[in-house]
Amino acid sequence: MLINFTRCSEVMSCLYGRKATKVYHIGAHIGEEATAYHENGVTDVCWFEANPQIIPQLQAAINTVDMKQTIVPYALWNKNEKIKLNISSNFQSSSVFEFDKHQDYYPNIVYTDAIEMDAFRLDSFISLADSPLPFADFDFINLDTQGAEFAILEGLGEYIKSPSLMGIYVEVNRETLYKDIPLIDELDRFLEGHGFIRLQTAWTNAGWGDALYVRKIEN
Repeated sequence: MLINFTRCSEVMSCLYGRKATKVYHIGAHIGEEATAYHENGVTDVCWFEANPQIIPQLQAAINTVDMKQTIVPYALWNKNEKIKLNISSNFQSSSVFEFDKHQDYYPNIVYTDAIEMDAFRLDSFISLADSPLPFADFDFINLDTQGAEFAILEGLGEYIKSPSLMGIYVEVNRETLYKDIPLIDELDRFLEGHGFIRLQTAWTNAGWGDALYVRKIEN
C-alpha cells in the first residue's frame, strides 16, 4: 500500500469516530497487509484471491496474525461469468486484461500462463444462501486487481451504499498499463455518484498509484 493502512485508519477514526474493523481485501496476493491490519484494530478480514497458485503462501502468511480471517478463492467481476486470468511471472501483475504500457515500464514481467475461471458479482456472492463470506457488514474495502477495480466496484451493487462502509482503497491508473482499463477520472465519477470522494492519492513514476476514497459526511 502506497498509503499505509495506519494513515487510512487514522483518517477514518478522525472523520467517523471509529476505526475499520471488518475488511474485504480483494486481490490479496500473499497477505502483505495482515500485520498492519492487526496493529490498527482490524478484527475480521476476507481475503479474496483468484490465483490458486499463491493460495498456500497466502494461508501461511495470514496464519501468523491473530485475526478472524477467511480466504475466498474466487474472482470478482461485474457479471457472473467465466473470465480468463492472465498469470504474470511475478504473480502481482496478473490481470484479466492484456498488457499495454505495463511492458514499457516493466519489460521483465511477462505473462506465463492463463486460467479460465468462474467470476462473480460481489453482491450476488454475498446473497448466496450458502455464501462462504462470514460477514457482510464490511467497513473498509481494499482493491488491488490490476485494472479490474472498476468492474468489481460495479459488482457491489447496492452494497456500496452499506452504512457500515467508510473507506475504499483502490489501485488507480492515469495511463493504460493494461488494455482498455478505466482510468482514475472515470473511477472518481463512479464513486462520487455513490457518495465517496477521493481524499488522498499516491502516485508512482509508472502511471499507476493508490487512492483512498471516503464516504461523504452528510450535513
